[in-house]
Amino acid sequence: MRSYPINSPDALARLVAMAILADGHLDNREVDWIRHNDTLALLGVDQDTLTQVLLDCCRDVINEAEQERVFLLEEARLSRLAGDLTDRSLQKVALSVMLIVAKSDGDVSDGEQSLLRFLMSRWGFTLEELAEG
Repeated sequence: MRSYPINSPDALARLVAMAILADGHLDNREVDWIRHNDTLALLGVDQDTLTQVLLDCCRDVINEAEQERVFLLEEARLSRLAGDLTDRSLQKVALSVMLIVAKSDGDVSDGEQSLLRFLMSRWGFTLEELAEG
């Protein structure tokens, strides 16, 4: 995967992109939710940047595929991406947005749950902490 500066808006947007892709397909309801709920400002990116980060994420995952199989949520990849956010407040923003995006299509898939659990464990967050303002 390409490198983004630590704690950058692009690194944050890539984690949200992973949440969008975690269920194995791109659901327009998730992208539309981000666009229509002022989430872009929270992430510190505009629509074009989020779209580019999402496309770059897809390309990077495909380029890293082994034997024509894509393992999107492999632990080594998620560890690298989790390491791109070291600021606790940005981690909380990422998890909160990812959770809401995952719920926006009416179903939190196994992949989305796995991604969220991994990051919550890695960063030491509980659901109660995310619910706090």
